[in-house]
Amino acid sequence: MSSSLSVQFQGFVISILAGVLLGAFYDIFRIFRIVFRSEKRAVFFQDLFYMLCAAFVTFLLALGVNYGDVRFYILAGEIIGWCIYYLTVGMVTYQVFRFVTHIAHKFLIDPIKALLFKFLHWIFRKLQLAGKKVKIVGLNQKKRLKQHRDIVYNHFISKRKIRKHNAAKKRIRKRAAAAKKRQSLRSGAGYENPKNKKAKR
Repeated sequence: MSSSLSVQFQGFVISILAGVLLGAFYDIFRIFRIVFRSEKRAVFFQDLFYMLCAAFVTFLLALGVNYGDVRFYILAGEIIGWCIYYLTVGMVTYQVFRFVTHIAHKFLIDPIKALLFKFLHWIFRKLQLAGKKVKIVGLNQKKRLKQHRDIVYNHFISKRKIRKHNAAKKRIRKRAAAAKKRQSLRSGAGYENPKNKKAKR
């Protein structure tokens, strides 16, 4: 009887220590939430993961102390140990980390975020202006290419007109030269009118 009581007492003490460790483990999640400002969805999944870990620890504790038989004193010891840690060391660590996190956010993290936001906003504005300039340059290049194409086309047409005009001038000059030549032959000394030749005959 005394041996069974001593075994139960040892199991109770071990369960209290396990509850203290579970309280310290839960403090990690609380500190994580303070530092990173977790949302409600993230808090829900963190609590779910913590409960699964606590259930696994309770199973291992019952397996080692009472051959897998979960007794009330094991659960009571874990709850007592958890409350002891939470109401003593847990409160102190929570307040300390909350104060440190507040100072870090106020003087370090928030200014860095503000500078980073301003820097990204400046880069975004520069990229936006560069995009507008590139667009304007592209439109100007299109207009220039269009004007150049029109100029080349008009220049080509004007060359054709000049060639036609020069060819017409050449034809006129040839005709004028041929007319002058015929006139000079008619007015020459050896030229006789065909009518006169017929009259003589």
